[in-house]
Amino acid sequence: MTDAKSLSPKAERRNGHQSSRKADGHSTRRANSRERIIDAAIDLCCAQGVRHLSLDAVAERAGLSKGGLLYNFNSKSALLQAMVARHMDLLESAKAEALDLIGDDGKPNVRVRAYLLAIRELISSENNAPTGFLAAVAEEPELLDPARDHHMQFVREIVGESESPGLALYAFAAVEGMRNMRLLGLSPFSEEDLSIHLDRLITLLGDPSVGAAVEAAVRAGESAADKANEG
Repeated sequence: MTDAKSLSPKAERRNGHQSSRKADGHSTRRANSRERIIDAAIDLCCAQGVRHLSLDAVAERAGLSKGGLLYNFNSKSALLQAMVARHMDLLESAKAEALDLIGDDGKPNVRVRAYLLAIRELISSENNAPTGFLAAVAEEPELLDPARDHHMQFVREIVGESESPGLALYAFAAVEGMRNMRLLGLSPFSEEDLSIHLDRLITLLGDPSVGAAVEAAVRAGESAADKANEG
């Protein structure tokens, strides 16, 4: 019988590669299973509503045993956290792609323009991640914390980095209002309407003269308010 110490260097490398491939294959299968489970949970919420979101129902929809589901997510809370993470990851990925696309175009307010472009792409991609996000935070409101932290950090970034911070904040507030209305099923805008509005905001943000006019109006308004308070 050959023990580990008697293996040749070549055999050791071969066995090491085989072990590595097995580990990689196992990790890939588990990652695929996790994604399938998250997909199933989101699809279940879309098809039957949040009240029907149970681990048994998700396992059945994913084509797994409940034990297989619990191997990937040891509780319903862990699954809900993954649903929120899916929603946030899609947003971060879309933002990064948009920033790569327009980051060097020489126009102002790059970060907030990239954000609006990312939202436009997510709206048109017909994914159900927002439904999963809504279902998760309805069950565990504290799962809103990552989204809240993201927004607070992003507002700090656009105020600090935008050439027209006032205009950038107004655009951010407008797009979040449109996005949340859509998330809650309250939007009066069609997908085409939203794309048009977002394109207009992106164009305005990229026009230095518009940004300068808005900032001047903001300063004038602040000055008038200060004088009124003094009086």
